Amino acid sequence: MSRKSVLLGIGILVFLVSGVAGTLVFLVRHEPDFYRKTSLPPGEVRQKKSLEFVKEATDVYNEIHGEQTAWRASFTEEQINSYFDEDFIRSRMDETMLPAGFAAPRVAFEPDMIRLAFRYGKGAWSSIISIDLRVWTPPEPNVVAVELQGLHAGSLPITAQSLLERFTEVADRKNIKLTWYRLKGNPVALLRFQADKDHPTVQLQGLTVKQGKLEFWGRSGEASPLSAMLDPSSLRPAGN
Repeated sequence: MSRKSVLLGIGILVFLVSGVAGTLVFLVRHEPDFYRKTSLPPGEVRQKKSLEFVKEATDVYNEIHGEQTAWRASFTEEQINSYFDEDFIRSRMDETMLPAGFAAPRVAFEPDMIRLAFRYGKGAWSSIISIDLRVWTPPEPNVVAVELQGLHAGSLPITAQSLLERFTEVADRKNIKLTWYRLKGNPVALLRFQADKDHPTVQLQGLTVKQGKLEFWGRSGEASPLSAMLDPSSLRPAGN
């Protein structure tokens, strides 16, 4: 083989490798449409929506923690995403609740589906990690089913094993019993709240995911772990 042929072959190989690498970088750095569209620009509207989220969380906390037995909560994606951009950062909850390297969470609600996304990394090498979850309440009391339908870095599919391990770890810390099974090849988590109690202090009766909105409701007796999770004192910066 001539020297010219070898150099030509090497040149073609470098071109192909560079093209593949460039395509992978483009796919990984792709931002899903919902991630861009669900973020409100800074200003009074975003601050107002953030305060609406805090108020709704405070109201449902008081209902669960107070004398009322029935409670209901309703959150829009605008309220939650505004909170992520405003009081979530001011309260520094982003530093304690998000894994290292993750920032700028977003959520989008579609019928029976929740789409989550986070920015991972910094600068030119950062990527958007997005998760598609189908959510429903089975007939069993205090159980929520969550089906993992997709996990991507940009537009590139990635393995879900590390996410499943993280999901299990968080559930254990919150005293939620988690059982895994598969549905049409997708992992499904059954989350059982207060599974260790013969007489749960809170009962989740229903949960619906609509276009742009999440609603859930139930009944409660004495103070419950759910009320602690929604404690309004943890939602706002100290002194506010």
